[in-house]
Amino acid sequence: MIKGTVAGDGSCNGPFFHEGGETNMRSAAIRRKGLFSGVYVAPAMILLIMFLIVPLFYSVYCGLYSFKYMNRGEFQGLKNFIYCLTDKIILNSFKTTFIVTFSATGISVIVGMLLALWIDKKHGMFAYSIEMVGLIPWVISMVVASLLWRWLLNGDMGLLGFISNWVGRPIYILEHKGSALIAMIFVMSWRTIGYAMVMLLAGLRSLDPNLLEAAAIDGASKTQTLFKIKLPLILTNFLLSLIVLTVSNFTNNTVPRALTNGGPAYATNVVTLEQYILSFEYYDFGRASALALLVMLATALIIWAYMKVTKYEL
Repeated sequence: MIKGTVAGDGSCNGPFFHEGGETNMRSAAIRRKGLFSGVYVAPAMILLIMFLIVPLFYSVYCGLYSFKYMNRGEFQGLKNFIYCLTDKIILNSFKTTFIVTFSATGISVIVGMLLALWIDKKHGMFAYSIEMVGLIPWVISMVVASLLWRWLLNGDMGLLGFISNWVGRPIYILEHKGSALIAMIFVMSWRTIGYAMVMLLAGLRSLDPNLLEAAAIDGASKTQTLFKIKLPLILTNFLLSLIVLTVSNFTNNTVPRALTNGGPAYATNVVTLEQYILSFEYYDFGRASALALLVMLATALIIWAYMKVTKYEL
């Protein structure tokens, strides 16, 4: 019985037929594996499409129309976007958002790095206790934390008011423009320091101790070890912390609304509060959608700038 295929010269090539059969079997197994993998991934992809892709395209659709009280009006084109880029209150909210975001993120990352470098030298329950305490502001409810700080900083009925009355000189922080903005930056920094600390500490703990020991034997100082070895090797952790905290602070609506509600006199009015006002006070969902897309574009540009400055490659 001939098992091979007949070549042009009439010879039989059984081994080639055998190898071809194995190849077909492998291809069929790979296709079955891919099919099963697609079935496993399908639920997550469906949820991703439902809650991310569809709302994104619907926001684009709403941003191109006059959408008030959930009723579609005339086609506006780019008018809603132009309005958001020319309105003085919205532009001022963007300015405030950038100030709060970069200030809070910078403080969180710097303080988180210092704490991570300090804890990296510690071991045992003390180090774990510091990590857990640092993470408490990140895991508790933002509404609860913001209202707590609002009560503490209240100049009439809060803890600060009690201390100021005891001293004999009233102190008002949330009632003045400059101090209210500083207070909001402080609260947002306080909330995110623990996250930056844990992320950077994870990077430091993953470094090869033999590499650090070799650097010490070669005579590298602590400063050289930090800037030439540790920081370059934890660049991924650093950049991830920077991106997550920047996006979180830029799009944070809970802390500004619960702490100051944009006051006094629009001093702490961030862009997410303007989105809320356009959506749920004026019911102008067309302009609110356009503003949301501009916020998304701004965050994407910030992330792109981070990666360009750090020269990070995926």
